[in-house]
Amino acid sequence: MYSAVIKDKFNELEAGLYRYGNGFLPMRIFVNEFCGHPFQLELSRELARRGHQVKHVFFADNHSTPKGQTQIRANDPGGLEIEGLHITREFSKLSLLTRRQADIEYGHVVAERVAQFQPDVVISANMPLDAQAILLSATRQNQARFVFWLQDVYSVASRFVLNKRSRLLGWVGGTYFERLEKKLLRESDAIICIAPSFATFLEGWGISGPNVHVIGNWAPLDEVQPRTKQNLWAVEHDVADDFCFVYSGTLGMKHRPELLLELARHLEANKSGKLVVVAGGAGADWLAANSKDIDPAVLKLLPFQPYERVAEVLGSADVLITLLDSEAGSFAVPSKTLSYLCAGRALIVAAPAANEAARVVTRAKAGTVVSPDNHAGLLDAADRYLKNKGLCVESGRNGRAYAERTFAIEAITDSFLSVLAPDSVFAASLDMEREKATVEEIAETTGAL
Repeated sequence: MYSAVIKDKFNELEAGLYRYGNGFLPMRIFVNEFCGHPFQLELSRELARRGHQVKHVFFADNHSTPKGQTQIRANDPGGLEIEGLHITREFSKLSLLTRRQADIEYGHVVAERVAQFQPDVVISANMPLDAQAILLSATRQNQARFVFWLQDVYSVASRFVLNKRSRLLGWVGGTYFERLEKKLLRESDAIICIAPSFATFLEGWGISGPNVHVIGNWAPLDEVQPRTKQNLWAVEHDVADDFCFVYSGTLGMKHRPELLLELARHLEANKSGKLVVVAGGAGADWLAANSKDIDPAVLKLLPFQPYERVAEVLGSADVLITLLDSEAGSFAVPSKTLSYLCAGRALIVAAPAANEAARVVTRAKAGTVVSPDNHAGLLDAADRYLKNKGLCVESGRNGRAYAERTFAIEAITDSFLSVLAPDSVFAASLDMEREKATVEEIAETTGAL
């Protein structure tokens, strides 16, 4: 993989100091990922497989997002520990006061685990900012490096949500969280942005430089593989023989659940297919309350399914759907889209064209992107796939091929290790190799766009 010159540099090191192909002295790596998403768990498993001691924690009491394989498996490396953390108070996303209190308590629980584990480096993703501040302080007390894995621009998202309740509340809350987020980002040893647009956004805040990196999100190729449409899950839920649109994952109000309602009504009126929504969140609750007049055979609303059945759920689809409000496009990238690509199904993405999820699907030629404000465009795209199953197959094949080129965990882990241990010989060699690569090759290798 690396040039002969780089290999020679490794061989010149004293035996036992570094491992070729890994390039690091074993580290103690603490991964805090608030949601328990599958791809972050895959990264922790690969880090442990390479000889590092890894403790991966997530918030077990957050039931509004689906979880990945959070249990230790028989073939997991010995250096891996996974723990779902609990708090004493109730966690509710809908209550501003109790939510903030819960966030702070979770921050203290994570800080305790950091003190116990004594890591060399802490990487934290999807963490509420009040909790992130507590974790960063605990990291400093333990003399470890802190890596801010920027999955959302939290302060912008908070302002978006709070503005729905009150413009005054949005201004006050947004201002508080923006100041806190800027402070935490500046105090971090490194920042990993999931898209170039996030790095550009940070530049507007005066945050840039060599400690800001871009590594795109991905989905586990081995865990989400294409399945036959007539799989057991599809048979159990009576959708194996019908043309199906499927939405799977968190469904908040920023995901525009009203678009799913319109699609369901359209399918019912035309007797042309089914819509399956496997979701949790405020948007899922809204959809259930507003769709009682629709035939349940046309619109099937289901809770999150066990992770080991997700590939079957996605395999039951002819077309998979991603939704994102036009105002949310600057601070959120729906990671469900990446799992959809792995599943090998056509996609409809109702999101701003500049959003990274939309750009991925366009780049992969895996589906159709429409504006979330163009309701007719969404229905037209649905009709186009209903009338052309060959287009469904072609788009799905393109999506899986893109995922296989882009989501290789070995290359992704190389990129993370170059951030987690920037002074290592391996990190230097990786930088030299990248200087010789084209922008396209970098994107394909790291999963960035």
